[in-house]
Amino acid sequence: MKILVLYEELALYLINGFNVLAANADCEILIISKKINSVAPFKFDSVHKNITVKEREAFSEEELLNLSKQFKPDFVFLGGWIHKPYLKIVRSLKKKTVIAFDNQWQGNLRQVVGSFYFRLTLKKYIHHAFVPGSRQAEFASKLGFKDSETTKGLYCCDFNLFSSYAKLKTVGSVPKRFLFVGRYAKEKGIEDLWKAFIDMQNERPSEWELWCLGKGEIPPIQHPKIKHFGFLQPNEMADIIKNTGVFVLPSSFEPWGVVVHEYASAGFPLLCSDKVGANDMFLSDNNNGFVFNAGNISHLKDKLNKFTGMPDNELTGMSKKSFELASGLTSQIWADKLMRIAKL
Repeated sequence: MKILVLYEELALYLINGFNVLAANADCEILIISKKINSVAPFKFDSVHKNITVKEREAFSEEELLNLSKQFKPDFVFLGGWIHKPYLKIVRSLKKKTVIAFDNQWQGNLRQVVGSFYFRLTLKKYIHHAFVPGSRQAEFASKLGFKDSETTKGLYCCDFNLFSSYAKLKTVGSVPKRFLFVGRYAKEKGIEDLWKAFIDMQNERPSEWELWCLGKGEIPPIQHPKIKHFGFLQPNEMADIIKNTGVFVLPSSFEPWGVVVHEYASAGFPLLCSDKVGANDMFLSDNNNGFVFNAGNISHLKDKLNKFTGMPDNELTGMSKKSFELASGLTSQIWADKLMRIAKL
């Protein structure tokens, strides 16, 4: 089987899924995507021999169409519907196509109009929707996809890698450090986290620290108990994971958040805002972590304080529950889902 992938920004977790698919199924995969984002410069060093990756900026619109036709795909994996040249390719090829997206249904005017446009002009070319979770499945129904035409589980971390990190943890002991991993951008809630953490330390000083990984337009705040490590590749995370205890994602906008799956797989208790879509699959409030109201710094501080007051055995119990939830979606399960879609 030949699979054509038309995608926006590639990430290592997606490449990992396609690597597993290429290694375990008789298929050839051509991926066309944007050039690597400088804010998240993932290195794609290990790509299966049956996978070819092309940057779309190197081709004209007509050349992309010709490249796709020459490949002669049996199946098309379309990442969203924002890039018009991709839609032109889908319309021209008229092959079985699955659309992948992470938009949550909000019911605003733009989405209502967009869903009507999709049903009217695009649905006849696209046969299936591959989405992360329930919030996106609701959107798929608005686009005209039946339940039988919608599959959940679109985003999957490199479970083998992150679950191996879980073994680095010292049994019975949880490092007293919160961990944030993501872009230094307003929608990630990084400034709210800094303020809540500093307020907590001012009011109730403790040994807990906050370690932050990433980069972006917001400059790192300077505080004796907040450390910044910049952007690291997933395979460079061993020392960070070994020495941190609770993962925090305070986003004000997060359609999904693969990073939640990653750190659940690594055995972290979780603290996420209610805007994080991945909560639906990987965070059970009061069981393996806590959910707080996005943008509410006082609520976030209260949840941080809850963690600092918990004994190690309770934190360890949360870690085990995180790992159990994360284990429900692995790269092999992801690859099997996509192959089932292709063969429907």
